[in-house]
Amino acid sequence: MLIQDTIFYSKEWRWNKFIKYLISNLRQYNCLEKTIPSEYSYKESTYGSKKSKKNVNLFTWGAKHNQRIKFARAVCINSPNYSVLNFLIIPNTSYNVPFFGVDFVSLPNSHLLVLDFQPSLNVENQFSHELIQKLIDLKNLCHLSLPIAEKMSDDVARFFSPGLIWSKLPKEENSEFLIANQLYNSFTEYLKLYLEILFESNEVNAKLQTELTIGQNNYLKYRRDKDPARPMLSSLFGKEFTESLIQEVLFTT
Repeated sequence: MLIQDTIFYSKEWRWNKFIKYLISNLRQYNCLEKTIPSEYSYKESTYGSKKSKKNVNLFTWGAKHNQRIKFARAVCINSPNYSVLNFLIIPNTSYNVPFFGVDFVSLPNSHLLVLDFQPSLNVENQFSHELIQKLIDLKNLCHLSLPIAEKMSDDVARFFSPGLIWSKLPKEENSEFLIANQLYNSFTEYLKLYLEILFESNEVNAKLQTELTIGQNNYLKYRRDKDPARPMLSSLFGKEFTESLIQEVLFTT
């Protein structure tokens, strides 16, 4: 099944503009779709009480680039109570470039929004001063409209950059406007900047490549062990499927 043939490419899904923009831009850089095992690429399930069963759909889309991107994947979820776009680019460790991470989650009563260039090394070893300043400027512009969510714990914050956009919005009409306008604009600016940096970067030496591999593995292991989406995914699709999806697809090394 192609994602274009699912609800995730229709206006019924909150994040359809975002996923279309992602896929379109990756194609412009000659990224190729990567086949996801059928048991993870599309799944339908039900959740809730026996008297109030609700349907939920999941689609996992993947891509790669022979030189620059080891794996890029989007997990899309749609249901009456939950709407999720989780996206991650894992760059090739031949280049000293951070991850690109998106986690847009609509829960029954709120929207949790995360957008960032997520470091695999210490920030000062992976981000130039110019890049940090560009990200901070984009972040500050976004947060003129979107409130900044509560401070993250140090254990979690170490995996984010100074350019992190992190917001929590109530489910109301104004939030819909902010998501469709300010968040979308910030998202497109972040992705455009990220792809420019990734595809303009020069290869690094073997020593740094080893450090990057270790850094990426540390991040991916942390997410496999402590992914905050685990309880939600388990409630929607069951524990067995959730663990398999996290271990085998979402944060695989």
